[in-house]
Amino acid sequence: MKNLKYLFLMLFTVLAFASCEEENEDKEPTFSTYFKMSITNCERVGDNLKVDFTMKNISGEDLQQVQLNGGSVWDMCEDNTGKQYYSELSIGGSWQTSVRTPMRKGESFTGSFLIKNFNTSTKANRLNLIFNCSCQTLEFYGRGEIDNIKIVDNRILFDGICTNDLGLEYTLKSATKKTVDGKNVADITFTVTNHTDQDLYDFQLTTGNARDNNDEEYNYMGISLNGYNFQTGITTKLRQSATQQYTVRIENVNPNAKTFSFKLFCSANDYPFGDYKVAFHDIAVR
Repeated sequence: MKNLKYLFLMLFTVLAFASCEEENEDKEPTFSTYFKMSITNCERVGDNLKVDFTMKNISGEDLQQVQLNGGSVWDMCEDNTGKQYYSELSIGGSWQTSVRTPMRKGESFTGSFLIKNFNTSTKANRLNLIFNCSCQTLEFYGRGEIDNIKIVDNRILFDGICTNDLGLEYTLKSATKKTVDGKNVADITFTVTNHTDQDLYDFQLTTGNARDNNDEEYNYMGISLNGYNFQTGITTKLRQSATQQYTVRIENVNPNAKTFSFKLFCSANDYPFGDYKVAFHDIAVR
């Protein structure tokens, strides 16, 4: 009788083990089966949200091509208020809807997702990041999701300059009103320091319109590197760790104006800025 019970016990153990093996074989692989993604920063930049990440190949194989796609109409990112978004990606170049790269076994790379025109409400402080990944070597196409990512907000929203990228530091130097060639002007001088990890070729700042504290609009603006020869836009090379000084001139200003607000449009070849607008908020002039 004891032998019979022992046989039944052994048979049950074998069947249970076989059943577990079948379940594991039938289980579809997921993104986390082959890759590990870690979020290193999730921060508001201007009107946008930038999410930096590191992604590692844990598949155990060299992969000829790995493709990542941002949040799309089928799989959109979502904040904690329920608002949904598309996203773009960069792994070193300009923003794209998808990026591709080879990955050796155990290799990691860094990149970023960008969500444009992110929710302006301060209640939006968490993000569910949605994306898709494919790899022909693994015969894999699947969805990736990282939930409840904390959103950081260090923006300057009044009385100062709000940077358009976490790698650029803008510092206000002076803001004065004066008369030039019979015109009342306001000169706002500031510096830009390049803290990115590369030289920025064709770094361009372009003027738009300005408003004063009385909500009066000014359409005549120029920008200069030397305090003279003002133009609507200026292009130069901004080397890594270098600092350059600029002056913005607003013409025909109201003598009673005390503060000015405006935005400069910023671009550089193939560099993925967090936003393309540098915001100057309520700059007090003397």
